[in-house]
Amino acid sequence: MFSFKRGFALAVAAGALALAAPALAAPPAVQPYGWKSVEVLGGGFVSGVVYHPTEKGLVYIRTDIGGAYRLDRATNRWVALNDDLKRADGQLAGALSLAVDPQDPNRLYMAAGEYTGLYARGGALLRSTDRGATWAKTELPVKIGGNEDGRNTGERLMVDPANGAVLFLGAKDGLYRSADHGATWARVEAFPKVHVTLVAFDPVEKTKAGETAIVYAGFATARGGGLLVSTDAGATWGLVDGQPKGLVPHHLALDAKGVLYVAYGNGLGPNGVTDGAVWTFDPDSGAWTDITPVKPNGPDAFGYGGLSLDPAHPGVVVVSTLDRWGRGDDLFRSTDGGKTWRGLREKSEHDTGGAPWVRGLEGKDGRAMGHWIGDVDIDPTNPDEAIYVTGYGLWRTKNLTEADRSGRTNWRFDDEGLEETAALGLVSPPNGTSGGAPLVSTIGDIGGFRHDDLDSARGSRYFAPHGGTNRGLDYAELAPDVLVRTSDPTSTGGFRSVDGGRTWTAFASSPPRGSNLDTGRIALSADGQRMVWALRDAPPYVSSDDGKTWRPVQGVEKGDRADFAPASDRVNPARFYLYDAAQGAVLASADGGETFKVTARNLPNGRPLKAVPGIEGELWLPTAQGLMRSTNGGDSFKAVGGVDEAGLVGFGKAAPGQSHPAVFVWGKVGGVEGVFRSDDVGRTWIKLHDERWGFAGLSALTGDPNRFGRVYLAVHGRGILYGDPPTNAAAPAKN
Repeated sequence: MFSFKRGFALAVAAGALALAAPALAAPPAVQPYGWKSVEVLGGGFVSGVVYHPTEKGLVYIRTDIGGAYRLDRATNRWVALNDDLKRADGQLAGALSLAVDPQDPNRLYMAAGEYTGLYARGGALLRSTDRGATWAKTELPVKIGGNEDGRNTGERLMVDPANGAVLFLGAKDGLYRSADHGATWARVEAFPKVHVTLVAFDPVEKTKAGETAIVYAGFATARGGGLLVSTDAGATWGLVDGQPKGLVPHHLALDAKGVLYVAYGNGLGPNGVTDGAVWTFDPDSGAWTDITPVKPNGPDAFGYGGLSLDPAHPGVVVVSTLDRWGRGDDLFRSTDGGKTWRGLREKSEHDTGGAPWVRGLEGKDGRAMGHWIGDVDIDPTNPDEAIYVTGYGLWRTKNLTEADRSGRTNWRFDDEGLEETAALGLVSPPNGTSGGAPLVSTIGDIGGFRHDDLDSARGSRYFAPHGGTNRGLDYAELAPDVLVRTSDPTSTGGFRSVDGGRTWTAFASSPPRGSNLDTGRIALSADGQRMVWALRDAPPYVSSDDGKTWRPVQGVEKGDRADFAPASDRVNPARFYLYDAAQGAVLASADGGETFKVTARNLPNGRPLKAVPGIEGELWLPTAQGLMRSTNGGDSFKAVGGVDEAGLVGFGKAAPGQSHPAVFVWGKVGGVEGVFRSDDVGRTWIKLHDERWGFAGLSALTGDPNRFGRVYLAVHGRGILYGDPPTNAAAPAKN
């Protein structure tokens, strides 16, 4: 569960028909907005935690689709470190592993990439000498799966503690080595081509070249996994004798005497782990010892994920269970090297902090600790602090040693600044009778929000029922208190609100659903009386009784592929539109969505079209060939000059002295990539950000109808951002 993650990019088809007008002669003006997060806090899988071993208070976290963060101790907020990633590097937001240099706390490394399939971008090594404030990039000879199975296992990117120029990186096909601070890489040919889950140095011995001699590597295969060891700084490798069979090492730590502590699962995780154990290994004696706190059995099936030692207090170890869906996950703590253990969950107290929605998500018996606890780490400079991760954020304690006295530990959802939701839909309705919120969102995995307060999750209303992954979202332009949304796991797949998103009622029924559970997109008529719903891989249906019954729309070509995006006219309740992505066509209805006819063709590689508020029949369609506009209800479209590519389009309050709503577009204008605004119906454009922001991938965009210039962006893996023009916005700068 809670596994929804998806990348978004502008689709550019090779050899596609060029429909856009010639690019502008000069790049657009730049007017950098002030950008802030719409506060949700957390919302995605934090896959690992890395403390610097000696620099007090220095800690980083990595996420599977949202990049890396550093904790600012002064503000107690997490600072995002990868906001400059552009579209071509969007998949580098997958932070598979982080590494710090024990000798130089300013150096930080990140193994970046989301997927390893044929469609995926190649992996990259990001390296920083200023704690992630800026990065240099090295393309890797291997793809990186930061959002694939096994991303929860231990750090597989490590810096040699004896020689900071030397790094090892474990990948799905073996081990790679760099001897120049990550600038160049080569495969370690003596290492087998297996899926590496972790790398660890034993700093006791050095080679004549000054490198650490003993290196361990965990790996996974189809039959299980194990540990490999090198005693010559990685030149040759062999299996560690006597180790447990059929289990995958998830995390490993060494104490001051070189004794290994290993947490195991019978799969990579973060899902599907049904068995596991915790063992120690003494390399001096060759003895393995089973120190598993609670052995999985029968209906209590689970594995072990995170493991951490307190270097200042020998014998102190903390481990986490993983995928203990029946009784709920737990942390176990030992002060005698694993001879005895204390479970922490029973007496733990969890403060959701600024994110009260968390209890609505995990409000189940036994789920106090959360799920997907793939990592837990004790601060090596402070034995009272520890962080553990979950599928929706992280929890931090500042009184861990209290467990040794009373058994009680206090945990807080310390996720301020960390925004990893995957928002899939955004609407900003005009003010309704119920005092409409400035923004309503639908979000993958966790549901969505009515954002009454953009700067505080406490001031926003979490959807109830939240419905897991929510996708489609629309409001009625002439009755803005009426909204509808679609939700994958629910019985009917849809909800309706008549009070601006404060409360929701499930549809009584839904259109026929096939094997694809993606509930697709939905459009609500301008008066809120009719809906057109297009589930994924299915033809659209229409309802005129608030979802009690549904009828297939007429006039739609039902080809081998079905990919429809409905939209409603913002003025005339009888008019609906469809973009048929499979055919590259626009269809229109004048009878409330009952029947459609094709009005325009030869519009390939498009994204959902948008109707303009306050103007009947005006439509804008973003495509890989440019931004297309219709002023006659979709009968014909013309390219908007200067827009080379368009991925998303939206509308906001008109500029002073203008009657047409401001237009926002994500794409490429005049050869420049970014997010832009036009106040004169596309004749001129302003870029809304500088190079500090790359907006690696957007899944939704909308302007604000009540506040000129404001725009909301759903950024892949980075939550929701909102931007406002600077106060001295009259004089944008030229590139």
